[in-house]
Amino acid sequence: MFQVQYRQMFRSNGLLDDFVLRGNLEDYEEFANAIKLALDSGQPTTFETNSTYQISITESEDHPELFTSLQNEENMYSSMNEWQSRSILRVQGSSAVLGELIEFLISIGSNSSAYVYLSEYSERLHYSKHSPEWRLEVEST
Repeated sequence: MFQVQYRQMFRSNGLLDDFVLRGNLEDYEEFANAIKLALDSGQPTTFETNSTYQISITESEDHPELFTSLQNEENMYSSMNEWQSRSILRVQGSSAVLGELIEFLISIGSNSSAYVYLSEYSERLHYSKHSPEWRLEVEST
C-alpha cells in the first residue's frame, strides 16, 4: 500500500503542495486498476493509502490535461485548521489523459531511475501547471 508524504515547498510564486508516493510495483498496478475502474464505471473512485491521505480519481472531459489537487471532502475552507486538514488527493482528467496515466503507472517498473514525477506521465498530453508535484518512488520488494 502506498505511503504518501506531504511536503510544502517554498517557491518564488508562493507555498506549494508537494507529495512523495512510495510503493512497490504491485501498489502502482493497483493504482492503475483504480483509475481503470473510474474510467469503466464513469464514477469517482477512491484509492486508499497507508497514510492519512486517500486518492480520489474522477474522469472529466472538462480536464484535457492531468489535474491534481489536495482538498477536503467539500473543497470549502472556513478556517485555517480546515485548510491544514486536507486529506484527499484528487486526480482528474479526460479518458485519454487517464488512459495515458494508467500506461505510465504500469510501466513505472521499467524505469531505470529510483523515482519519476507524475508530470512525466505523457509526452503528448500535459500536466496542469496548477497541480502539485508528485514524486513517485518505487520500493524494491
